[in-house]
Amino acid sequence: MRRKAFVSIGLMSLLMLCATPVYANGIPALPHAFYGTVTINNSSAPVGTEIEARGTGVTTDIPQNPLTTTVAGEYGSAGLYLLVQGDIADGATLTFYVNGHSTGQTAEWHSDVTTEKNLTVTITGGGGGGGGGGGGGGDLVLEVTMEDEGSYYFISTAGRLKESIDITSEDGQLNIAVQKGTIALDEDGEPLTSLEFTVDETPPDPPEGANILGLPYDFEPDGATFNPLITVTWGYDPPDIPDGVAEEDLVLAYYDEDTGEWVELDCVVDIENNTITASASHFTTFAILGFVTPPTPPPPAPAAFTSSSLSISPPEVDIGQTVNISVLVANTGEVAGTYTVPLKVDGAVEATEEITLAGGASDTVTFTTSQNEAGTYSVDVDGLIGSFTVKEAPAPTAPPAPSPTPPSKVNWLILGPVLGVAVFLAIFLPIRLRRRRTG
Repeated sequence: MRRKAFVSIGLMSLLMLCATPVYANGIPALPHAFYGTVTINNSSAPVGTEIEARGTGVTTDIPQNPLTTTVAGEYGSAGLYLLVQGDIADGATLTFYVNGHSTGQTAEWHSDVTTEKNLTVTITGGGGGGGGGGGGGGDLVLEVTMEDEGSYYFISTAGRLKESIDITSEDGQLNIAVQKGTIALDEDGEPLTSLEFTVDETPPDPPEGANILGLPYDFEPDGATFNPLITVTWGYDPPDIPDGVAEEDLVLAYYDEDTGEWVELDCVVDIENNTITASASHFTTFAILGFVTPPTPPPPAPAAFTSSSLSISPPEVDIGQTVNISVLVANTGEVAGTYTVPLKVDGAVEATEEITLAGGASDTVTFTTSQNEAGTYSVDVDGLIGSFTVKEAPAPTAPPAPSPTPPSKVNWLILGPVLGVAVFLAIFLPIRLRRRRTG
């Protein structure tokens, strides 16, 4: 369909001055303007697609021929038309190219006319018709699919992207950016021909104490690698953050199928814009993880002491005798401490004992005391009350008189004969001696 251009005379004059060649007759021809939709492999062409018209006498590599798209699936939008001009015969045939690949579609050239021309091209890799734009002879086509929406990009046979990739999920939460010139290879080291980003309905279980926030995505094909790394920006909704998860501690992580573990990426969390950005080198399952912060344990209880089991032994003594007074002291706290135990006798502090105990430990403290006066004495050990009694010592008693020694018994059986011999000798021995002297 042809229609008169709506471009103002002033604008067209400016375009002629800036971009229109001047011919031998000195009268430049006004360009033919084109606009319309553009699709690649039945999908809307991405922003940055180059549209070009070629033909006999057509001047190219000038502003607006080729034309770079600013809206996905459209060219010539907002009045920024594809302008075809040069030393062109009226009615000459023009052929249209998308990213250097011929669409096979043509149109007649007429000066000062604006025409809607919807373009479509199927690119299967190789070939391409040469010329400017992102593609060229021998280039391959990389199909990128985000949740069933496909777009196409040129990639060299060495795996180098000829144009940047910038795609966003339908809900606006996930953005993938791959810069132009990135080497993108599959697990076999071959140039990538497809990328796919789909919601993972059955992701691996998160690590213990972690939650998956939002939708996890499966990045395919597994094993794809990128140099330099791709940039992943993930949005999140603060109300979705589980209790106990600190927003600033959210992380992006991928699942390592070889180890069966989630691996955290170095991330930048933007809590003002509610996004997390990280770089990724390969493809697998990705998700936002939020780890529940364990509650801070309370500090250990300070040392605290109690006394019990007062014992006074013996409870009754004589003046000057020793009384043992003991109590059981326990540290009911969780840290070690030192405590001074006082002994009061009749209300006056008589002694103190210092004891150091670990948390939960106990020990016995023993005091000794003696009094010089008879009476009952009150005892107070750390609030435990008791008493003991001191008695007067009894007066000393005289020792008992010794009992008389009973006469010893005489054994007459032995002594009788002895006495008889003695009597005999006393009587008869002197007589015998006199007889000898007389004789």
